[in-house]
Amino acid sequence: MKTIAINSIKGGTGKSTLSVLFINALMRAGKKCLVIDADASNNSLSFYLDNSSGLEASQGHTVFDLFLGTKVQDCVKKVQDNLDLIRGDVRLNEFRSTDSLKRLKRALQGLDYDFVIIDTSPTYDNIIGNVLTASDILLIPVQQDIFSFQVLKYQFEKLADLELDDLDTHIIFNQFEKPLNGNQETYRNQITNMFLENEVFKPFINKYHLSRSSVYRKYINKRNYRLSSKSETQKGYEEVQNLVQNILGVTIKEVI
Repeated sequence: MKTIAINSIKGGTGKSTLSVLFINALMRAGKKCLVIDADASNNSLSFYLDNSSGLEASQGHTVFDLFLGTKVQDCVKKVQDNLDLIRGDVRLNEFRSTDSLKRLKRALQGLDYDFVIIDTSPTYDNIIGNVLTASDILLIPVQQDIFSFQVLKYQFEKLADLELDDLDTHIIFNQFEKPLNGNQETYRNQITNMFLENEVFKPFINKYHLSRSSVYRKYINKRNYRLSSKSETQKGYEEVQNLVQNILGVTIKEVI
């Protein structure tokens, strides 16, 4: 079992979009997945609750109960045959100052899943510390702006404090716009090069990215919208395919 954390301390970088794309790609590749919504400020994975009534979807144990010690099996909501979900909960804020960074890691031990995917709040606290300590892989979506660069520097300082030497970390450009050819002095080129030339970031920047495209917005907002290798969504499909194959070694199906 591999546990994947998707985290950026900056809001609006596309964490939840990246989460849904990876979840659906893995699920449709036949992988058994557990999804944990650890975003205490937003029900970020409500994408998977759209087919449930509001009352039914709000019942049962949540990630808050998981941190209280409730077993994973008692917190999951089955979404599909190979997809289980543990819902987010605003009460998770009560654990931001928890004295243990291993609660979640202990809770996930011995589970029968191929992948656990955890979406997070755009912050850094002990909840995030728990998520990172429990994870094998970290995906950090970033955008081509100076604040993303500054936030990423801070995030790497915090990662160094945790001393997670085995954490497989990937910086992924999201909403990527290709730098203009010929004029290296443009703002976009300069910002992009700041990331690419930084000695700390350079080893972790994935060579694949997600482009700025309405395709991904439609994918999140339209329930039956799909990415396919044989339609106008081909570029988006190929970008997701490349990321999933590169990071996880999983070959995805022709439709996501």
